[in-house]
Amino acid sequence: MKEQLQALLEFHRTFGAYVSEVPTADLPPEVRELRIRLIEEELAEYADAARRGDLVAVADALTDLLYVVLGAMVAHGLQDVAEALFAEVHRSNMSKAGPDGRPLLREDGKILKPSTFSPPDLARILAPWLPKGDAPSS
Repeated sequence: MKEQLQALLEFHRTFGAYVSEVPTADLPPEVRELRIRLIEEELAEYADAARRGDLVAVADALTDLLYVVLGAMVAHGLQDVAEALFAEVHRSNMSKAGPDGRPLLREDGKILKPSTFSPPDLARILAPWLPKGDAPSS
């Protein structure tokens, strides 16, 4: 993911797109709305392509979606912690396996959280940038 985030930083800097050097939730309103709109547009393109069964369009939409999501991470200054955030969410998701190592599934296929589930601790990773009241206590 590091290589992809570097590519997004290159794109943002080349084209004057907003970049934060430190993690922040506080984007200028116009940047925030642009990031939301870009993600929504690419998500809609994916939904359309998937429903039509068009593999090339699915690949295009998913790649564009990944590009704009990583661009949002760069805008929010999360480029240096993105891999740690992903690893923590993956660890948490893997804890959704039930005691027998198999997932508990809802009727629609959604994986349910068993008693062994451990939520992601993203605040631990983001602690240096969180307001003191939001930082985890260790």
